[in-house]
Amino acid sequence: MLDHGEEGALGLILNNEMPTTLREVANSLALDWAGDPGAQVRLGGPVEQIRGWFIHDQSNWDGEAEALAQGLWITTSLESIKRDANLRFGGDGSRFMFLLGYAGWASGQLEAEIAAGSWVVVPIVDPDEDDIGVDVDFLFDSDPELMWTAALRSIGVDPQRLVGMQGTQSLH
Repeated sequence: MLDHGEEGALGLILNNEMPTTLREVANSLALDWAGDPGAQVRLGGPVEQIRGWFIHDQSNWDGEAEALAQGLWITTSLESIKRDANLRFGGDGSRFMFLLGYAGWASGQLEAEIAAGSWVVVPIVDPDEDDIGVDVDFLFDSDPELMWTAALRSIGVDPQRLVGMQGTQSLH
């Protein structure tokens, strides 16, 4: 969840990989990708799928990046990347995720969907604390196909006990 207030909410879905690689996107943006050549772009949601979001763990990569949690930043401006970044990124142990699109909700819509059981809130927690949820490493290190199950387990929910879930990754 990036923004939530009286007017609505905006968030990113993190576990939907697309066939396009981050290297392909970086090359098209005149950025030199030095990270995992197989790292894939992710579909952040169904709204404005031409809008890109960089989630990363580098506070100094983009001077205009917004902190989301301890050790986690988001960059939304290509101009600030090209101005501030060393145009070669991803090869120094830094971790990046690039997403296209976002999920959006009108005022009260997300709350109603959570109350109906359509969404389960899983917080990002400090790894030094015993709170339930996932830490920043989870976001970058988890296999996207396993993120949903692992996130639920992190808050004590067994996905197999959800109605309609027997052996699937979606509700019916």
